[in-house]
Amino acid sequence: MTNPAIKKISELDVFCLQVFKIIFQTGHANAAAKELNVSAPKISRCLNILRVTFDDQLFYRRQFGLKPTPLAEHLFEPICRFCYSVAKIEQVAFEVSHHDSTPILNIAVTPGIMASLSLILSNNYSLNPIGKIRLHPWKDDSAELIHSGELDLGVTLDTSCHHDLNFEHLGTLDSVYLVGNVRHPIWALLPHFTLNDICKYPFLYLECKGFNDKMAPLEVYSHQSGIKPVSAEKVTGKEQWYSNLLTMSSLAFIPAVEAEIYKNMPGIHVERLPEVEVNKLHGNVLPPKYYLIEKPVSHRRYTVENRGVIINTIKELLASS
Repeated sequence: MTNPAIKKISELDVFCLQVFKIIFQTGHANAAAKELNVSAPKISRCLNILRVTFDDQLFYRRQFGLKPTPLAEHLFEPICRFCYSVAKIEQVAFEVSHHDSTPILNIAVTPGIMASLSLILSNNYSLNPIGKIRLHPWKDDSAELIHSGELDLGVTLDTSCHHDLNFEHLGTLDSVYLVGNVRHPIWALLPHFTLNDICKYPFLYLECKGFNDKMAPLEVYSHQSGIKPVSAEKVTGKEQWYSNLLTMSSLAFIPAVEAEIYKNMPGIHVERLPEVEVNKLHGNVLPPKYYLIEKPVSHRRYTVENRGVIINTIKELLASS
């Protein structure tokens, strides 16, 4: 390498290299602006400086974002090592704990298991080195946000979106619980109640894309069994769901992993659906299957080790049902 080239590289500031690293990982300049809390024009200026310094385009635009050139592919690993070294220097110099200096990991989660996953994550000490984890409800644009780098990964029932994302099956929830007002007449049938009994009352369900976004499983059962169609109402928020259970004589299903949480909520009662009735329900609609969705390996902000801890935690939760 010539002396002028070495001089140009030595004059690069750390910020420009951080911009390179984030754009490489996310494929989007706006993700770098958001993570570094600067304006888009500043990111553009840094990218221009990098291109002049290395005499290479570094990233070229494609349909789903910026793709690295061959040179950028070779630069990524040493730049990552350099940025890590700088972070360690900062940690030592200013006595910043590793926990505080670790970026927040953003995970989009399908609403049905969000509360129970939050609880198990908060009690899992093996997750401490990862730092803070912020859970977001899975929405229609969550896959695109993962692709753009605004979210790190997702736990979802929806596999219809791709955008160069990777999917991995995490587990299936087989057990089902029934929940309703503590004074609901359905509880007079305990210890035995059936899907036909449940269909006599208003039914409530939270929409989960990829599972019941077209029709609730109980609706499918009532249609295919030739009984009076169940009166089903779809809601999108837990507050409305909880309110309707209390005031509208509605019943709802919840996954087993959420049962202990809702048993402690005032005014409602929770009972496990008999296995024979669960089999009837699943005979018409397959039980929900959960998938991990994430970017390709070269664009992830988390390590293989941290990924393994997170996946094992989620799988243990799903297996506990």
